Amino acid sequence: MREDLELLRGGIDIHVHSGPDLYPRIQDHVELALSARTAGMRALVIKSHNFPTAAHAVATSKAVSDIDVFGGIALNLHVGGINPIAVEAAIKYGAKQVWFPTVDSCNHARLVGGEVGQHGKGLVIPGGLSEYTVKHPRIRIVENDGSVSREVHEILRLIAAANIILNVGHTSFEEMEALLIAGRAAGVKKMVVDHPFFSQLTLQQQERLAALGAFINYTAGEILPRWWRVSVEDFAAGIRRIGVARTILSSDAGQLHNPPPVEALRITVQLLLEEGFSTDEIRTLLHENPAKLLYD
Repeated sequence: MREDLELLRGGIDIHVHSGPDLYPRIQDHVELALSARTAGMRALVIKSHNFPTAAHAVATSKAVSDIDVFGGIALNLHVGGINPIAVEAAIKYGAKQVWFPTVDSCNHARLVGGEVGQHGKGLVIPGGLSEYTVKHPRIRIVENDGSVSREVHEILRLIAAANIILNVGHTSFEEMEALLIAGRAAGVKKMVVDHPFFSQLTLQQQERLAALGAFINYTAGEILPRWWRVSVEDFAAGIRRIGVARTILSSDAGQLHNPPPVEALRITVQLLLEEGFSTDEIRTLLHENPAKLLYD
């Protein structure tokens, strides 16, 4: 078997999008799970910016055997923002990952040129957003004095107690740093920073966040055309600098303009092989590190 295909076998994608969703998706949850199972993958964590996915994951697991499908919750306006009650419910449904604000964070608008709740041309909700939603205040998780709120601390307590993943979302570096420090203090053991190039994090900032205990999640979406943020060479060099031990590989795919998630991962695996990564290193990125987050 080709190396790229062999490396997908047993792989885990902790950041992948499928439908139903407010945004158009290239596959629904069952189609995604079937394609991942066909590739021999071990597990998926499906994400929606607008709706908790843990219950969807339970239903998908019943429909598709021989692959683990997990869900989570993103703390955007549709679930009440920084809402410990929503997090508690998601955890009781089996959520494995809590994303702090993504498309509704104050920082997201900076990342995508002023859009709120969407991604410009790359990801648009059919029919758009209401005037009320567009004008609603966006979410910032750090207070003026640099502290985080009581609600954030309660969510961190819930994450720690459940031993699931704290994901910093699309927040700013300042917010990420404060959140990781508070998470460590709360006893959170599993922390992730997604798509660092999309989030416009320098390599020095990525190193700082990794030193605080986070895995840095390099995603296929960052090197694909619509949201291209980094060359393949610099993508690979970033992994080398942060270190394979503190880095994860996932797709962040599922959009109509990207390949289906499994193919997006295969492309990325092949590119890393061409950049000189060994099969053992890629297994660490795609198998071992995400398994620590989901199963340990």
